[in-house]
Amino acid sequence: MTPQVKGDAAGERGEGARGDVSGPVWGTLRARAWVIGLLLIPLLVFWVEYTESVAKGSDLAAMSLPMAVVFALLVLIPANLLIKRYAPRAALTQAELLLIYSMNTIAVYIGGIGMMQFLHPALVGWKHFATAENKWANWFRFIRPWAVPDPSVVPDYYNGKSSFFTAQHLTGWAGAILVWTAFIFVLLFCMYCIATLVRRQWVENEKLIFPIVQIPLEITRDGGASPLWRNRLFWLGIGIPVVLESMASVHFTLLPTFPYFPVKPEASLQLDTGLTAPPWNAIGYTVLAFYPLVIGLTFLLSLDVSFSCWFFYLFTKAENVGATAFGFRDPGAGQALARIPYISEQGVGAYVGLALFSLLLARPHLKATWRRAFLNDRTVDDADEPLSYRTAYLGLFASALLLIGFGVALGLSPLVSVLFFALYFLLALTFTRIRAEAGLPWGQGPWGLSHGTLVGFGGTQAFSSQELTAFSFLRWFDADWRCLAQPAEIEAMKLASSTQPRPINPRHLTAAILVAVVVGSLAAWVSCLGIYYHYGADSALVEPWRTAQGHYSFDELQGWLNNPKPLDAPRITGAVAGLLIVGALSLLRTRFVWWPLHPIGYAVGNTDTMTWIWFPTLLGWMFKTLMLRYGGVKIYRQALPFFLGLVLGDYAISGLWALYFLATGLPGYRTFPI
Repeated sequence: MTPQVKGDAAGERGEGARGDVSGPVWGTLRARAWVIGLLLIPLLVFWVEYTESVAKGSDLAAMSLPMAVVFALLVLIPANLLIKRYAPRAALTQAELLLIYSMNTIAVYIGGIGMMQFLHPALVGWKHFATAENKWANWFRFIRPWAVPDPSVVPDYYNGKSSFFTAQHLTGWAGAILVWTAFIFVLLFCMYCIATLVRRQWVENEKLIFPIVQIPLEITRDGGASPLWRNRLFWLGIGIPVVLESMASVHFTLLPTFPYFPVKPEASLQLDTGLTAPPWNAIGYTVLAFYPLVIGLTFLLSLDVSFSCWFFYLFTKAENVGATAFGFRDPGAGQALARIPYISEQGVGAYVGLALFSLLLARPHLKATWRRAFLNDRTVDDADEPLSYRTAYLGLFASALLLIGFGVALGLSPLVSVLFFALYFLLALTFTRIRAEAGLPWGQGPWGLSHGTLVGFGGTQAFSSQELTAFSFLRWFDADWRCLAQPAEIEAMKLASSTQPRPINPRHLTAAILVAVVVGSLAAWVSCLGIYYHYGADSALVEPWRTAQGHYSFDELQGWLNNPKPLDAPRITGAVAGLLIVGALSLLRTRFVWWPLHPIGYAVGNTDTMTWIWFPTLLGWMFKTLMLRYGGVKIYRQALPFFLGLVLGDYAISGLWALYFLATGLPGYRTFPI
C-alpha cells in the first residue's frame, strides 16, 4: 500500500482536510503548554534520578508508560478540570496535555537506565576501578581524552560530600557533557527520521493498535473531562491496585506483620524451586506475578499477540527441558551442544528478521516517500508528517554519517562502525514495532544487542583492542533498552494525529520533541552529577546497580582481551534459525487467517521480557478470550474501563507512595518492575 494522495480520506488530519486543497487544520498549541512542558522536564527528571538512585524506589522512567510522566498527567488533569470550570478559555486542551506528555516522556527516558544513568558512571569508572591486578591500564591508550571528563573530577564523584557546581567540576565535565549531549541529540534525531518514514505505513496502512497510547489518549479527552472518569467499573479497576500496592508498601516498609497479597515475583511464587531433578530442572527461573498494570495492558492487545507472547516464553522452557532430556547438557557434551537450543541467538535472529520483514512490507510506501522526497511526486502528500520526506531522508543520511563518524573517532574502523549502527537501528526498529503491536509494560532487547552480537558472533579476534575499547564506551546505550526513545517518538506521532477535535500540527510536535531532547539531556546531566557529587558513588546511600555500570563495560572488555575467541558458527546458525522461523510465522499469518501464532510473540519470548510478566499476560489474554467468547464485543467494551483502571490505579498509587518515601526518607517499596 502506498501513502495517501491529496484529497484521499483525511481521517486524521482534522477539520477542513477532507478533500480540501487548503490543507489540514491543526489544533492550537498556546505558549502555556510549551512553558508547562519545559518547566516539568527538570522537575520530573530530578524526581526520576533521586528516586531511582538515592531513594531506591520504583523505576519512574523505565516503563512503556513512564510512571513519572503518567503521574504528572494525573495531577495536571484535575487541576485543568478546575480551571475549565471557572476559566474555560485558560484550560488546556487535549492536544496541549498530550504535547506536555510527549515532551516529558522523551526527556525522562534520556535520564533513565540504558541512557544517562549508565553514561556518566561509564565515563569515570574506567579510571576509578582500575587497579594493578585487573590490568585495565593496558588499554588506557585507546581512550579518547575528549570523550571523558578530566581525571581530576573523578575522586569527588565517588567520595561525595562535594558539589558539582564548582568551577573545577564544571570545567572538568564541560567537554564530555558537550560531546555526549550532541551524540544523544543526533542518535534520537536519527530515530525520529526513521519513525517519520514508517509512521504512515504503521498508523494508516497497517493500522497497528499502539496499545500504550490508548491510556493518555483516553484520560485527556476534552481536556481531561473524559467519560471514563464517571465510569464505576473504571474506579473499581483503580481500587484493586490501590489496595494491593498499599498493603505491600505498608508490609515491606512500615509494618512487617501487616498482611499483603504477593503482586510481584517472589520466592513463594517461584515454580522451579520444586524441580530439582533432570530434565525438569532445566526449566530455570520461572516465577508467577500478578501485576495489575500488565493484566490491564494485555486486555488491549489482539488475542494472537498476547497468546503468542506467553506461549513462546513457555515454549523456550520446553526447549531447554527437551535439550536436557536428549543429553545435550550432559557432562562432556561440549560447549556447542550445551548451548542448544540457542534461545538468545534465536532472539537476535528473530529481531533482525522482524525488522527486515517490516521494511519489506513497507516497500511500496517507502518507494512513494522516496519519489516525493527526490522526484517531487506531487501525488504523494507529506503535509501531515512530522518532517517532510525530503527532510526525513536527508536527516537520516546526515545523522547516520555523524554517528558512524563518531564511532570511527572513538576507535572503530569505518566498516565496524557501519555494522554496529546498522544492526543497532535494525534491532531498535523491531523493538519499536513490538511496542506498537504488543504494548508490553517494559521490554528487553535480544541478548547482547548490537555490540554484544557483533563480538559474540564474530569473535573477539575479529576486532582490534582499540575497537573493543570503543565498544565499551558505546555500551551504555546498547545494554538496556527499557528507555529506548524511538517507541516514544512514534507514539507521540500517533497521539498527535489522534487528538480531538483537531490533531496537533506534526511540525510543532517535532519542534517540541527536539527541544525536549536538549532540555532533558541537560537536566539529566545536572541531576545525576549533582546527586553523585553530593552523596558519592561509592557511598551506601546510592543504589549500587547503577554505579556498577562504571565497571560492567570494562569487566566485559577485559574478559574479551584476556580470552580471545574466534568466530562462533553455532551462534550464527542459531540466529539464522530464528530469522527463518520469524519468516515462516509471518508467511503463515498472511496465508491462514486462523493461524494463532504471531512472530512478535516469538521474538519477545526469546528475550528476557516475559520473565516476570508471562503469567499476568496469560491472565489478561484469558480474561479477554472468555469475555469475547461468551459475551461478545459488547461485553468486552463494557469491561474495558475496568482494565484501564487497573493500569492507572497501579500508576497512581505507585507515584503517591514514591512521593511519600521521598518526603520521609524511608527506603521505598518498589512496586514494579521488581
